[in-house]
This record gives sequence, C-alpha cells and structure tokens, in this order.
Amino acid sequence: MSRTSRIGARTVSAVAVVALGLSLGACSGGTEPAAEPSALESVSASPTASPSPSELSPEDEAIRLAEPAVQKYFEVADASLQDPTDFDPKDYEDVAISSALLELQNLHYSTEAQELHQVGGTELDSIEHPKVDLTFKPKVTPPRIPNVEFTVCYDVSGLDTVKNNGESIITSARKDRGVARIGVTNYEYPDGPWLVAFVEYKKKRTC
Repeated sequence: MSRTSRIGARTVSAVAVVALGLSLGACSGGTEPAAEPSALESVSASPTASPSPSELSPEDEAIRLAEPAVQKYFEVADASLQDPTDFDPKDYEDVAISSALLELQNLHYSTEAQELHQVGGTELDSIEHPKVDLTFKPKVTPPRIPNVEFTVCYDVSGLDTVKNNGESIITSARKDRGVARIGVTNYEYPDGPWLVAFVEYKKKRTC
C-alpha cells in the first residue's frame, strides 16, 4: 500500500546518546615468580579484546530517526511557500503523511491562489520530551502505527507572508514564538521512513 493511500488513517532537542561499553582487563599481582621471556612474548602477542558499542533500544533508535524528520518537515514547508508556483506538492509526501500532509497541501494551494509567498523561514529552538509507542498493528481499527511525539519550540520572528508587491499580511497579533506537539510515524516499521503525521499548535503556550 502506498503512503498516499493511507492519508485518511489517524494516526523539537531530544538526543539519544550511545555509550561505549569498555572492557577493562583485570591485572593480577602477588608474589608469583616472573614469567619466562617466552611466556611474556606469548602474552603480549595475544590480541586485546576490542570494546563493543552499546546498542540503542528500539525506542531510542526511533527517537534518533524521527527527530530529523521534524526538522526536514519545516524545511520543506518553508521552501514550498517561498516559491509556491515552482513547487510540486507531491514532494510533501517525502516529509508528511495523514493530516499533516493534507494541511501542507491545502496551505500551498491557498498561498498560490492568493498570489502570496513567504519570506524567511521557521527556526526550531528545541525538539524535546519524546513519547514513543512502537505498537505496530496496521490491520486493527483504528490502526496502531509506531509513532514518536515531540514538543517543539519554534520561532517565526524571521518569517513573513507577503503579497506580490511586497506588502505583508502578517498582523501584530501573531506571536513570534510558540509550541507545537508533533507526531512522527512509520507505516512500514522498522524499515520505512519516519514522516510527520500531525502538527498540533498550542496557542496558549509559549517558549
């Protein structure tokens, strides 16, 4: 099933740190007689066990892969509105799915129809507090799809939406900073792409 056929399904910095596990060799001491040269040579020739890195848990691995998808979502959204007449809305499918995809498409068509375009872009101050659910039951109703939710602090102080003559349509009521809850899903877990599925702006919260 293609990702576009799943649009109707319901469905900013957290960093997973990889700690290296170090194997420490124990040294024995005491009054034992010194080893013969041949024995010493034998010991020194033995290969030293190389440390093996700790593996990420499935949850931490999901966070590691889902977080860049949030940044990419805003980058594509900004680029599409900066030059809406030269952007193919199908490219949104590389970063979004479900309601997030529909919202991007609608915003693009509306911006283009009104002959508006965006100047500047969105800055993400933080991508934090991830919540992970890796339940994968696509055939139940509603489907359960692996997802990671982030709390994102964004800054649009450098973003403006203008008419062709350069006149801004942004009012003074707009807040330059805000908070959004963003869900990233993977419909082909574990090998499929992580795509933004919803963006919920918290109008009463600031960061």
